[in-house]
Amino acid sequence: MKKILILGFALSVFPFLASFGQQSDQDVVRSVKKDQSVLFNDVYFSYGLGTLYLFTSEVDHNYDLYDTYYSTDRTDIYSAGTFMIGYNRMLNKVIMIGFVASYMNCNYKRTYYDYENSSDIGTATFNDNLLSGIAKFTFNYVNKPIVRVYSSVGMGITVDLSKAQKDIPGSVEETARKILFAGQVTFMGVRFGRAFGGFVEFGIGTNAIITGGLNYQFGD
Repeated sequence: MKKILILGFALSVFPFLASFGQQSDQDVVRSVKKDQSVLFNDVYFSYGLGTLYLFTSEVDHNYDLYDTYYSTDRTDIYSAGTFMIGYNRMLNKVIMIGFVASYMNCNYKRTYYDYENSSDIGTATFNDNLLSGIAKFTFNYVNKPIVRVYSSVGMGITVDLSKAQKDIPGSVEETARKILFAGQVTFMGVRFGRAFGGFVEFGIGTNAIITGGLNYQFGD
């Protein structure tokens, strides 16, 4: 009789225990989902200012626009900034690897000079479309549920699709293509948010000096 009572009691409380255990599991899952440090995939879109291509001669081309030499000074240099889209994979709470693709446009002018006659022969406008791909390695100093602090380094290549045209009526536009080195170092980046968040970065490289963007992290 005692065994029957014990068995009946066990059967009566079993549904309650199962329900409690299931609820606990759901709470754990919800807690894990809120923690960005276990959301291993990271996709993002960002915008940056200050590409090094604006301050170096990397985008210069040997155009055969004229039979004379042009001045080495670029003027009216302008860029609307760099637009980037990327993906990171978190290997653990500290290390991430990823890839970023970017697009930027640079415009500038050069003055051409006739050395034989010691006179200017006009200016030419250059338009460079730069498409880059960079592989990245990221180190997380802090990786908490709602904040991540990190640094990163990356290397890759840029394809420079350039156009040039002399600033006189009837001139013929010339085109050129060039492969350049691409690289980016992020001294410090800070991300706020859980699954969906925003970030800012400060660094130096061919993409930007200052970057801001939005990203989304998700699990496997």
